[in-house]
Amino acid sequence: MHKIPFAPAPPSRARIGSGWLIAAAVVIGAGFTAPGRAQAEANDTCPPSIIFLRSYTPSGPFSTSALVYDTTFVDVWTAHVTFDRTAGSMSLSASSGGRMNATVRVVEQFDVVGVPLGTPVTAVMEFRLDGWSEQACGGSGCGVLFQGTLVAGGDSVIADGNIPGPGTLHRDVAVTLSLPVTFVAGSPIQAEFLLEYGTGPGGASASAQGIARYRVSGLPAGVHSIACAGTDVTPVRRATWGSLKTLYR
Repeated sequence: MHKIPFAPAPPSRARIGSGWLIAAAVVIGAGFTAPGRAQAEANDTCPPSIIFLRSYTPSGPFSTSALVYDTTFVDVWTAHVTFDRTAGSMSLSASSGGRMNATVRVVEQFDVVGVPLGTPVTAVMEFRLDGWSEQACGGSGCGVLFQGTLVAGGDSVIADGNIPGPGTLHRDVAVTLSLPVTFVAGSPIQAEFLLEYGTGPGGASASAQGIARYRVSGLPAGVHSIACAGTDVTPVRRATWGSLKTLYR
């Protein structure tokens, strides 16, 4: 079977009731198609993104080369996953009353412009997640897995919106994950951005929603980071009045 060149991060685990619920994107074979997918033009220069949806009938994991993706999965429970590589954004929302998994992983490549080829440039990869998780569950198998993960520079960090065990609970998430990275101009580096949701066999009245954006900060003035889709993911710098007078004098 042909393998897609994709190095998954270690599986993320959340304690759900009396057992472990494991949600992770994996290396997959070619040939899967995404149900109900809507996409902009495909881009063969970018690594494929990975989608995994499972309720009573598994769907995937499958890959897509879409720049823009938006699909709603319904199989007793419901999940909606999106990403827009032209904007550096992604989202996941889901609700379930039993066992359910939904993940979306965007695998990106980034380079820097504004310096000569071969120039090393240090920066910070950022992944901002805003959202919430909640449940109303009173038995065994309760709990919600809701996480955002950034993988870059040989390391990973997680935004934890998990709800362990039974109870009627709500948890907000507003976190910016960051990892240091070193560019060498002309030699793209890779980073991965993952949103995941899961519930166990209890999982009564569980739901979560998250919107995330990624960018590269900490670059020297005049240097920009460009994702493989051609998106400038460098934060807009606020100019001071003094700098504007100097620029336009």
